[in-house]
Amino acid sequence: MNVSLTMKSGNRKVGPIPVSTTSADSCPDSCKQKGTDCYARFGPLGMHWQKVTEGKRGDQWDLFCRAVERFPDGQIWRHNQAGDLPQTARGKINSVKTRKLSKASQGKRGWTYTHHSPLDPHNANVIKETNDRGGLTVNLSADSKTDADVYAALGIGPVVCILPADAPARGNKTPGGIPIVVCPAQTVDSMSCDQCRLCQKRDRKSVVGFLAHGTASKRLSRKIQGGEA
Repeated sequence: MNVSLTMKSGNRKVGPIPVSTTSADSCPDSCKQKGTDCYARFGPLGMHWQKVTEGKRGDQWDLFCRAVERFPDGQIWRHNQAGDLPQTARGKINSVKTRKLSKASQGKRGWTYTHHSPLDPHNANVIKETNDRGGLTVNLSADSKTDADVYAALGIGPVVCILPADAPARGNKTPGGIPIVVCPAQTVDSMSCDQCRLCQKRDRKSVVGFLAHGTASKRLSRKIQGGEA
């Protein structure tokens, strides 16, 4: 597994903050977009991700964690614009490596997302431990509004979900009634992650919804609407 750290993101929607990219071998099979409709497979990010995956860019995990540890206190940063938390040969979250990053993130204000199934007791324990420690917020990535309800009920971390590209900007809710806030960086031209920071709030009560975007957005939207995502 390889990971690249960009100290100042050039993505306008992210903002000029540190952002990392982890090689594709970190992505679990439980991600329904793996190898198909993942937005990160395409465009400039896709090319960068491919080089990280091939080992042409980035560093090993320990060096990456040391770099994170050197961030100033309070630093806003995003872990994994592509990729996921490190995993074991058995396809579960690697608790040792995740714990090392969590400790390196103490005093910072980072966030990330994971498609590792939180219904697995081992994964759930690692996610909860990381969120309880603070410094790095792990959002549970749900592939539907129904899954978002299930994940929220676990009480181990905040939840995000994908929405069709044409979903309304306001008024979205899960079947259980949890409000879904569409990512402000997708609905407000002047908004970026470094200003919004909603995904970094581990105790928020709302689900953050991401409108399907990128090259495969139309196909992904059809899958979501058909209940296949």
